[in-house]
Amino acid sequence: MLHHPYQLPQVCYFYLPTLNGKPAEVIAVLNCASDTIYIPVPEEDVQLHAFFQRSITPAESRGFGNEPTWRIFTTWCELESDHIKYGVNLAVIDMLLNCRDSKPLKDHLAVA
Repeated sequence: MLHHPYQLPQVCYFYLPTLNGKPAEVIAVLNCASDTIYIPVPEEDVQLHAFFQRSITPAESRGFGNEPTWRIFTTWCELESDHIKYGVNLAVIDMLLNCRDSKPLKDHLAVA
């Protein structure tokens, strides 16, 4: 899933389930060049694969530049508010939020 120079920079989303007592996270990597990331943990690094991808918004480009930037969300509400702030298309946000059931975070577990 490497993007070509003529494509818009991408934001890739990765899900890290609860691990060693740490709550689950959705990791959004801006300017992402790979559909795989590695998370270092004491026992063995965890390899994650992107579950969602979209183009970066102009507001995100201005705010975060051109280098890969990891943004970590522990609730879907936090992710949604952030994405509205940075001008992510509402239809794209809805598609992303459709992943909530298969990728539970703290706010989703509280109402289950």
